[in-house]
Amino acid sequence: MAASRDREEKGARAAADRSRVTLVIPGTPPSFNQIGYRSHWAVGRNEKLRWQGWIALALMEREVPRRLKRVDVNATLRFKQRRRRDEGNFRVILEKACGDALVEGGWLPDDTAGLYRFGRVQLMAPVQRPETILILDYVR
Repeated sequence: MAASRDREEKGARAAADRSRVTLVIPGTPPSFNQIGYRSHWAVGRNEKLRWQGWIALALMEREVPRRLKRVDVNATLRFKQRRRRDEGNFRVILEKACGDALVEGGWLPDDTAGLYRFGRVQLMAPVQRPETILILDYVR
């Protein structure tokens, strides 16, 4: 009986340490096809830094606590026009920019697989206003 109660209390504490926050950033990142293979390396680097800044700003605006134990991120990109798009071409910039923003801002000590996971990227179109939505599930 005591072991069962201990498991329930431990599960309740673990659930209390988990939180979710949604970040909404106007616009969408460019496709890797636009800034990766066919461009000078600095173009891709500058775009990654720009998105890293937007993500860090959104984290601060939503007052996400620092020194987290783990972060899982899923993204939805909403585009004005319906056309064929490859999820991987948008994942590249977002995954790297988000991981670097979390580390440089002190939200995570490192963006290794045990601490940071960038999951699903969903592409939606058409919508009136293009935007990038990041859903972060984190553990304190």
